Amino acid sequence: MSATPKDTQAKPAPLWRRLAAIMYDSFLVLAIMFLVGFINLGIQMKVNGAEKLKAMTDSGQSIGGPFFYAALFLSIFSFFAFFWSRRGQTLGMQAWNLRIVDQEGGYISIGQCLVRTLTAIPAFLLCGLGLFWCLLDKEQRSWQDLLSRSRTLHIPKRKA
Repeated sequence: MSATPKDTQAKPAPLWRRLAAIMYDSFLVLAIMFLVGFINLGIQMKVNGAEKLKAMTDSGQSIGGPFFYAALFLSIFSFFAFFWSRRGQTLGMQAWNLRIVDQEGGYISIGQCLVRTLTAIPAFLLCGLGLFWCLLDKEQRSWQDLLSRSRTLHIPKRKA
C-alpha cells in the first residue's frame, strides 16, 4: 500500500532523517560495490592471469575498465530502483520511516529512479549541496526530488 500525503500524517522528510537513512544504505551499497569488485577481480584473473594482474596493479594501472564501471553503476542503480519502485523505501529509509512518492503519492517509475540516481552523483559530489537544498526549498525538496518529480516524506508510525 502506498502512503500519500492526503491519507497519512506524511510530511516532508527532515534533513537529519535523510542523512541517517543514507548512512544505513551506504553500508549496503558498499557491500554491493565490494561484490562487484570481487567479481571483476575474478574475471581479470581469468583473462590476464595472476602474474600480469600483479604487474598491472604494481605499475598503478587500473584493473577497472568501462565495463566494470558500468556494472558498478548498474548494480547500485538496480538496488535503489528495486526498492524505490516497489516499496518506495530502501532498507535505510524503512528504519527512519521515510518514503519516496511520485506527485500523486504512488510509487515512482524506473525512469524517475534513474533520474534520482543520476542526480545524486553531482548532488553529493558538490559537498552534498543537492541534499542540503531541502533546507532552502519551501517544500523541503532536494535536487533528486525536484528533478525526478518526486517527494521524500517522513511517514510517522501509526499507533496501534
